Amino acid sequence: MEEITKRRLFAFIIDFLMVNLIIWALTLLSYPIIVFTGSFFIYNYWLVLVAIITILYFSYFEYHGGTIGKLNQKLKVVSKKGELEYKQVIIRNLPKICWLPLIFDLILSYNRELRLFDRLAGTKVVMEDR
Repeated sequence: MEEITKRRLFAFIIDFLMVNLIIWALTLLSYPIIVFTGSFFIYNYWLVLVAIITILYFSYFEYHGGTIGKLNQKLKVVSKKGELEYKQVIIRNLPKICWLPLIFDLILSYNRELRLFDRLAGTKVVMEDR
């Protein structure tokens, strides 16, 4: 396995844990309010909230220099066109809200330099020189 692939995997694990920590904290904070008010219907929309949090976490941090995992692993998302745009980071992170496209993306791009959604977004992940 290539060095950048290992780093990307470790970065994703760190970021996955961070997103889950955020979701866990929101669940912990919202549960007493929901129980007290009897608003259990809110949990019907929980998956939508999880998807939004996931996209916001990855897109916001990648646009501003890197997610916590990528910074830890000295990785950075760059645009092939020059300056990184929000549209690009949103496109490349779409498979993270549903695991099936992410798995297909990893399988289809196994022997390639770029994942499918990196190619669609016009981005690539590079190792930083630090």
